[in-house]
Amino acid sequence: MKKRLCTLLLALTVLLSALPMTVWAADLCVAVKEGAVTTGEVVAGSLLEIKLGDIFRDTDGHTLTYTLTNAAQFSVQTKVKDGSLYVSEKDPGTYTPKVKATCSDGKELTATFTITVKEAPHGLDAQYNYDETPAKEVTVYVTISNDGVPIRGRDGTVLCHKAITVPYFDLGRYNLSEYYRYHTENGEGKYIDENIVERPTGLHLYLYLLERYFIGLPEEQCCKGAYPRDALASFKLGEDVCYMDETPAYTADSFAALTITGSPTSLYMANFWGHDENLMYYRNHCYPYMSPGWGSTSDYIVLSDGDTWDVAMYSNWSFWSSGGAFTCFDQDEYSVRPGTQMTVNTQAYGTTFEGSDFYPFSNLDVFLYNDKWEQIEQYKEAADGKSTFSFTAPTEEGTYYLVGMDPNRTIPKDDSGGTNYAKIAPATAILNVAADAELERPFQDAAVNDEKLAAKNTSYEGITTLTSADGQTTYTEVPKYHVTVPAGAGTVAVTYNKDVDISHDGATVYAYEVEFAATAVNRAAAQASGAMALREDSLRLAVNRAAAQASGYTLKSITLENSYTRNTDGTQTVIMPVTGYVRNADGSGKAITLQATSDKSSAPIALFTFEYAKTEPDVMYGNVNGDNTIDVSDALLVCQFYLGNVAPTDAQNAAADVSGDGAVDVSDALMICQFYLGNITEFPAEKKS
Repeated sequence: MKKRLCTLLLALTVLLSALPMTVWAADLCVAVKEGAVTTGEVVAGSLLEIKLGDIFRDTDGHTLTYTLTNAAQFSVQTKVKDGSLYVSEKDPGTYTPKVKATCSDGKELTATFTITVKEAPHGLDAQYNYDETPAKEVTVYVTISNDGVPIRGRDGTVLCHKAITVPYFDLGRYNLSEYYRYHTENGEGKYIDENIVERPTGLHLYLYLLERYFIGLPEEQCCKGAYPRDALASFKLGEDVCYMDETPAYTADSFAALTITGSPTSLYMANFWGHDENLMYYRNHCYPYMSPGWGSTSDYIVLSDGDTWDVAMYSNWSFWSSGGAFTCFDQDEYSVRPGTQMTVNTQAYGTTFEGSDFYPFSNLDVFLYNDKWEQIEQYKEAADGKSTFSFTAPTEEGTYYLVGMDPNRTIPKDDSGGTNYAKIAPATAILNVAADAELERPFQDAAVNDEKLAAKNTSYEGITTLTSADGQTTYTEVPKYHVTVPAGAGTVAVTYNKDVDISHDGATVYAYEVEFAATAVNRAAAQASGAMALREDSLRLAVNRAAAQASGYTLKSITLENSYTRNTDGTQTVIMPVTGYVRNADGSGKAITLQATSDKSSAPIALFTFEYAKTEPDVMYGNVNGDNTIDVSDALLVCQFYLGNVAPTDAQNAAADVSGDGAVDVSDALMICQFYLGNITEFPAEKKS
């Protein structure tokens, strides 16, 4: 009988343990509401919110407080806060957070939730693209906003699309060595070694910004470790942080400059800029990833020149779940001529991670500011419902700024219970107005062997005028581009905008060929012939046949066979030859233009010249004497260089700088000896390269 009773008790225990919550006191006033849902699904890296007021009730009307009892089993992003259970985990699987509800009378009840975390899509390339090569400094464009409006630094600097050059420095100066950035495989995922990436990260940027613009240190004192981790966590400004128009945004007297919690690759800012933790930050206008679905934190995010960095702080804790977004224009920088009619697009990336790409966004008021941050005019109202809009650029040359802002900006909360509060991070862009600004670029990109060339590989060189070889036709305002291609490339595939009308017959493209020479043409001859200066170094394009023959210049029609493709999206790709069109060091060479048809007449679209990328020879560090062996003789030769007894060649100098500090001295000789003795297996210069 006793054995049977024990069996029944065991079965009851098993049954009770399988239930999602524990409620076993007849007089317990805390209960789980009938029909309450304690299960859920979320994509890895996304944030699931469960309002605990929808789960628990108290029959006696007591106030309930909530605790995540098994918090140690989860990431820092899974937590109970302000009456909600938030779940966000990196890895797919099933998770069972346990939430204890305690009433003001001391009675308590624990409910177990079952959350399924599903695998996330890989996301956009822009969410990764971390360059792990060394860099002493990088320049990024920073916007810090509060409730939808950019703020000012302590010195009055408007932190809106502000160019910030942040240096690399040792995080150990700030007692933050645990947040060193190491290498990954293919620029994403977990660390694979313990070799520090000596390149600024988002954390470096934050430390610089806080010291320079929040605390107010002079430039020369920043990044020296003046305010280490503990000092930042105790520093309170005690004064107002102001919006860009100098009106108060909030008083920074309750929260510190920076309070860091969390762990490496999961750094969490409990305080930032004298504000609480209710904020988000995006790189290049989208949510930065460490791995699919899992966000990367500032210590992990490696910066590159030209990156944008947006920090958006809010008063309302529901900004992220009620239509919040990070917005941007279709370009971060526009260059136009005075009075040009412009058409721009506004777009957004969401805050709930439900979307995976940018989408058109119309709900912005768009303003134009001058370089003194004085409002010039308003270009659009959010109420117009347009994500694409047009305006006329200023007639006065200069640098201007476009800023798109939340129509509910500065509204911290909506007392009506709706969603009319600030939740949109501002869109920002530079507008350069100059008489010699580039016209709208007629092509999207250039590629070699199906690999797109980096934007920096194509440079704009101004506007020229071309005249036909017979001197009968003149083409004005032809943009010139110079393209750097990989060594040995024979062709470049240029993809043109869909509104460009390429002159072609099937796959054959009709084009022009322009020949350059380094011979200067004097001003009188240029004026007589109508020649157009291509560059200030006195390269000239002759425009009539006589001048062309006399000086060796030609402009003639050519055909490019099997070069034209119309793409499914309406764009057009033209295969352009490189060989024969490479501009030599002395300026001689050829250029090629492509014709467009308009009203049955032909005109050049653009003029291209090409250049092969320079290739650097491989360096065997330590092999100073060139015998392919690293030994004491190499170290002795380095000493000879240092003493001035022997003059090194460029190749020897490169091989001798094993420290990678740019100087060849005794320390390099000692490192070579250490390598020879087996005390080290790699030189610092190898790590950097």
